[in-house]
Amino acid sequence: MNSSVRKEYEGHFFLTIPQVCKLYNFSPKTLKRREKDGSIPIPPRIEVGKNRFRYRTDATFKCLEKISKGAI
Repeated sequence: MNSSVRKEYEGHFFLTIPQVCKLYNFSPKTLKRREKDGSIPIPPRIEVGKNRFRYRTDATFKCLEKISKGAI
């Protein structure tokens, strides 16, 4: 994973759905489909408030590293 991308999200414990979509280069609907079918590693959503879902930053970058290393 590119260190400049990591630096952009430094200090963020959670990422929003649009931020994760930007990292994966997916639309929100495609991200939701990929979560359902499990075709690529995407960390589970965590509810941080009433109907507010986020992704843990460290788990998201681990999944992106797996994809970039050709594991998937």
